[in-house]
Amino acid sequence: MKKLKFAFLTLAALALVAMSLSTPLRLTSAQGGDGAGRLTYPETKKGEVVDDYFGTKVADPYRWLEDDNAPDVAAWVEAENKVTFGYLDKISYRAQLKDRLTKLFNYHSKGSRRRAGFVA
Repeated sequence: MKKLKFAFLTLAALALVAMSLSTPLRLTSAQGGDGAGRLTYPETKKGEVVDDYFGTKVADPYRWLEDDNAPDVAAWVEAENKVTFGYLDKISYRAQLKDRLTKLFNYHSKGSRRRAGFVA
C-alpha cells in the first residue's frame, strides 16, 4: 500500500511539473504595475519598536502588523490584496490550473486506519 501511495504521489508531482513546463508563463502587469511585469506594492510604514534581549537591541519595525484587529493592518492587507488579486486575475490559465489541481487532489480515500474496539 505504501508503494502504491508513493507511486501515486510521484506521478502527481511529475504531472504538475510537466503541466507547468508545457504552459508558457507570461508576465502580466498587475494593477498599479509599470507594464514591465513589476508590481507596485503599497508603502509599508515602519515603527520604532526595539526589544532588548539580554543586552542585545533588536529592532522590530513591523511589529504593528502583528495586531490583526487594528484598522491600519486591515487597510494594509486590503491594499496588498488589491495588488495580488489584480495580478492573479490576469493569469489566463488560472481557472484551468485550479480545475486540474482539484481533480488531482479529490480522489477517493478510505480514510485513516484506526484500531477497532475500546482504547484506554
